[in-house]
Order: sequence, then C-alpha cells, then structure tokens
Amino acid sequence: MARTREFKLTTTLLIALAISSIVVEAKPFHHFKDHLPVKLGLAGAPVAPGGEAVFVITNYGAKPDGKSDSSMSFQKAWKDACNSNGPARVVVPAGTFKTGEIIFTGPCTAAPITFEVQGTMLGSEDVSMYSQNQWITIEHVNNVIVTGPGTLDGLGASTWKLKDDSFGGGVRLPDSLVFFASNNSVAQNFASVNSKGFHIKVLQSVNVTVQNVTITAPGDSPNTDGVHVSRSENVNVLDSTIGTGDDCVSIGAGNTNVTVARIVCGPGHGLSVGSLGKWQDETDLRGVTVTNCTLTNTTNGARIKSYRQSPSLSASGIIFDDLVMNGGSNVKLSDIHFRNIRGTSLTNVAVTLNCSSTFPCEGVELVDIDLSYAGAPSQDSLPVQSACQNVKPTVSGIMNPPACPAR
Repeated sequence: MARTREFKLTTTLLIALAISSIVVEAKPFHHFKDHLPVKLGLAGAPVAPGGEAVFVITNYGAKPDGKSDSSMSFQKAWKDACNSNGPARVVVPAGTFKTGEIIFTGPCTAAPITFEVQGTMLGSEDVSMYSQNQWITIEHVNNVIVTGPGTLDGLGASTWKLKDDSFGGGVRLPDSLVFFASNNSVAQNFASVNSKGFHIKVLQSVNVTVQNVTITAPGDSPNTDGVHVSRSENVNVLDSTIGTGDDCVSIGAGNTNVTVARIVCGPGHGLSVGSLGKWQDETDLRGVTVTNCTLTNTTNGARIKSYRQSPSLSASGIIFDDLVMNGGSNVKLSDIHFRNIRGTSLTNVAVTLNCSSTFPCEGVELVDIDLSYAGAPSQDSLPVQSACQNVKPTVSGIMNPPACPAR
C-alpha cells in the first residue's frame, strides 16, 4: 500500500506588482589582447605577461562562421588549459562559433582558469546533442572565471515548443551555463540570450558569484530562469539585468547563505524562493537575502513557492529588503522578513500571506510596506488591501495596505 504523505504546509507569498528603473554600474573589465607581447608555453600556447598561459580556440580548429560545429575545438583547448600549470585562459575571439554540448571538467592542475568569450557562442538547435541537458558545463573544477564581454546565445526559440513540463511531459531542454561542484568560481561581464532552459545554474557548489551579467529572453519563453541556485552555499547574484519568461532568480532547496542584490528584473515571474518540496530528496533552505532590487512588469514580485505534498522540509532566515516593484506546500516556513517594499499593484489585493492550518507560518515580519493600486479603474474597485490566512505577522512602520487580521 502506498505511503500517505502528511500534509504539513502550503504557502504562497506573493506581491504582484508592476515600474521603475535603476542604474547598474558595471565594473571595468580588461580582457586578453592579441597584441600583447607573449611567449610560448604548453603545446605552443602563448603565455601572457604575468605567466598566464593562453589557449585560443581558433588555434584548435574552431571556425567563426556561425555554422560549423566547433565543439571539439573547445574541448581540446580546455584540456590543454586544464593540464597546464599556473593561471590559464581559454579565449573565444571575435566571431560567431557554434557548438553542441561542451563539458569543461576537472580536476585541473591550472588555477585559476578563465574562460573568456569575446565573440558570440551559439548553442546548436539539435537537442539530441546535449546528453546531460546542459550546453556549457563547468564540473568538478574550482577557481574558474567565466567572463565576457561576449554573448552566449542558446538559440532557444526553435526548441521552446518541445519544452518539458517538469513532470514527465515533453523534452527537458538544456541549460546554457552550469556550475556543478565548482567552488570559488565567478560568472561575470557577459550576455546570455534565449537559453533553451535555464540561463545560468549553480548546483552543489560553494563560494560562487554571478555578477554584471545581462540575461534576456522573451516574456513568454518557457522555463528560461535567469539564475537558478540549488544545493549550494555562499552564492551571490549581483548587479545584473535579467528579463526572461520565468523567474529572474530562483533559489531552490538545499541552499545556505544566498544573496541577491541590485538586480533589475523584468519581464518574468519575479524573484523566487522555490519551488520547495517538489522532489523527495530535497534538504532544508537556510539564509536568503534579496535586497535593493527593482522589478518591472513581472507576473509576481517577491515570492516563496512550495508544494502541498512534499517531504518534511524547512525554509528559514529569508529576508526581502528594499525592493521596488511596479506593474507587476508541505514546507515549514519560518523567520521570513519583508522590509521596505514599495511601488504599485495591478490588483487591489496587494499583499497575500497564505499558509496552511496544519503548520502556520511563523516569525513573519512586515516592515514599511507601501503599495498603491495601479490597475484598471472600475466602479466596484475596492481600496488596496491585504489577505492573510494562518499567519500572525509582526508589523512595524508604514503598512499600506493595512495588515490583515491574523486567521
């Protein structure tokens, strides 16, 4: 007889709003220049001043014509870089290079290794080329820097119609850039457009920073999360502009200490913790801070998503702080903070806290919430209001709409 799972708690915390803008100041970046004086190192690779060995993919047969499959050239350049000593750099020069699946694996003797995309990379439209459902994978290698100023173009438009519904239907589409078991690594200063699946994924990694990236996909593109973090520790997503058909940033189960700061989000589903409780092997989530972000024309704002029937799981230490938003489960939730949320709501119910009766939400704090209604006017429009169920929030400062009675 199948084991009946205990219903614990379902919560949907949603502030749906929609516009504003902030200026993101990109830090200057200096990339390898071909005219620098060099000497030859491993396998004839040039060595830049300071001892960094440089491996240019065109020296391994890659063709910048946007048509030829250059996958093996990338793999060969990485292998030589990985096996070198000291700092190493794999360079994708100006031009357009098309590839299928690329797996940059370790461990490596070189450190750090920089993967510098100066031109444009195209991900093949043939989904059968991605055995791991990932396009560019950095796995089991530490101290990796993926940098621009180039572009990763997933060519997702031709494949989105095949997309997986995450429950067994359709085809699981490959994510563009994945850090798997890659510690002390950075992704920065490049653009990612039209990924087939997620744009950037950080999985089972420690001390990873994603910063100064521009991520773009149409608002109706399916499952094109900008940055997804799962089962990782000390991850920062900073100073980036993200507009997709799904979450700008999604933070899954099993994470500890994730910071999301100074993100311009929209279009998309907003900034999300979850979905939580979707899979049997998930572990607790602890310590998430989302701060100083602007959301424009997103279907949701800041939210926590969980599933009704899930294993015992907790999510705690979650802070949403200083957000501007305009136009826009069996998981035990506690220690949740919403602070300095301001802007407009397209519905008159601007704040919704909906928790289960079995395990009510605990330790929910609302501080300085100031939202006004910006939806279509009508004769029966009600004042902006809050809706709560099975939660007793602590309220301080400005509270517009007024806090709802705890039930």
